[in-house]
Amino acid sequence: MPEYINSMKLLTNQRSLDFLKLYHIPTLDYQNVSGAHQVKGFPCVLKVDSSVIVHKAERRGVHVVHHKDHASKKFNKLRKNGSVISQQHVEGHHFMIQISKPPKGKSSLVIGVGKSQRSDVIIESCPIKPSSVKNIMQELRTYSDVREFNNKMTRLSALESTLVALAKLASSKEVQSVEIDPFIVNDKFGGVADAKIVLK
Repeated sequence: MPEYINSMKLLTNQRSLDFLKLYHIPTLDYQNVSGAHQVKGFPCVLKVDSSVIVHKAERRGVHVVHHKDHASKKFNKLRKNGSVISQQHVEGHHFMIQISKPPKGKSSLVIGVGKSQRSDVIIESCPIKPSSVKNIMQELRTYSDVREFNNKMTRLSALESTLVALAKLASSKEVQSVEIDPFIVNDKFGGVADAKIVLK
């Protein structure tokens, strides 16, 4: 864990999602669950929710569950390491978005495409004008690919409005850093699945 986080406040995933919703940033539906019996809407995603576990995937803290018995097995393992949230399972294009705030100079947004390889990345200075966000998205090499999902137009408008909102959030003195990974977009929906926010 980065040393600076120890002197600041790392929000859990659920609290990070709650925080983003205050700024009208769309998120996947989620709820804190105290037992596997509360898990509904299969398939869905179960995640450990802890400010200590920064990278959940590396700690096997994220599981897609397909039925009640599966949910019960995974819930019991996750619960040993923290609270558990249940989240809707959504297929779509995955984006990574970060707020970068250097000690001096302007803050910037880092935008990347893909689940594993972040080779398609652009960096934009904040703030971002709503009128220019479409042009920013078109700078992505894979823009033509992410414009469609299952042969239908994706809801890139949700991502574009999120970029504008995050660029405004970057000016907040309360916020040290934001990492959204992933923001999922398909033909019906666009929203944050997972986020890490550090407050001063």
